[in-house]
Amino acid sequence: MMSEIKRLPRNLRVGGTQLSRVIHAGVPPFPDGIRQVNDQCAEIFCYANFTQSGAAGFIGSMFVVAVAGMFFALGIMGSEHMTYRVAGDMLFSVLIAVAIALLFYFGSGAHRSRGGFIRIHRGTRKLYFIYPRQKRLHILDWDQLEALAGYIPIVSASGYASRHPLYLIGVDYSMDPPTEICVACGNLGLFDGDRSAKALWSYLQVFMERGPEGLPEPPVVPPRQSRWQETLQPYRDWYAGLRGRLTRRYGLLKAPITIPLWLGWLLINAFPDSVEAFIQYNVPYTQFPKEIDRLCGFEKKRKPVIRVNGKRIDP
Repeated sequence: MMSEIKRLPRNLRVGGTQLSRVIHAGVPPFPDGIRQVNDQCAEIFCYANFTQSGAAGFIGSMFVVAVAGMFFALGIMGSEHMTYRVAGDMLFSVLIAVAIALLFYFGSGAHRSRGGFIRIHRGTRKLYFIYPRQKRLHILDWDQLEALAGYIPIVSASGYASRHPLYLIGVDYSMDPPTEICVACGNLGLFDGDRSAKALWSYLQVFMERGPEGLPEPPVVPPRQSRWQETLQPYRDWYAGLRGRLTRRYGLLKAPITIPLWLGWLLINAFPDSVEAFIQYNVPYTQFPKEIDRLCGFEKKRKPVIRVNGKRIDP
């Protein structure tokens, strides 16, 4: 006799939007959240990737906030009231802020895993997933999945927002008892509501029925760079964005407004991303078993090692 299925908490679905299995139901397909795809398998970013990178970037954000607070306090007090003790207290407050961010970083486990990926195979019609920092492979039946545009409220001192990742909910019958699993993935929809989750769900449906032909291609996975290059990449992207703004029509006329805004963007986005890239450089993603890599066509081919007179030469 089959054991009763262990269900997820009901409040997980609160605020979410049930998604239909009718292809092109409202939103056209778009690879928003797709990492890579081939003829048989699509690999998707999971929600944990965002939370793990956010924990690392929070260190940079706290440093920016603490330094900004220090200069703000200095502006109020005036330089005539600045003493060695006051300066020491300010620097100590910066260190405390960074230490709190580091505790949050290590407490979240982001130093051990950058997250993971979800794979959906057309041939087996299965979803494969391993939770970050775990080893158990969960296998869900595609045809029995429940799709939901999730709802994650975010309340902070700066206001209210919400994120809407795509929830794929199914039952892992290999567990005892069989257990309902929720896999959160895709773009988080901070600014466009649940539209990105719907677009990803539409993309996956078309992919499972017809393959990748005719679908928009996901961005190319960038090659791995050195730690220094990865650290500088957010600044390059920031500069490219600023330059693109200034070269638009009337861009130079708008420069007195554009440049201060982009300098703020440098501090609140590019700098934390740079800190995250430096800290997380050698932190791995959760790996699939080799047989799943081969099945899905994402097995990494080892480069041949060539040695001349005992020295290694990269091919």
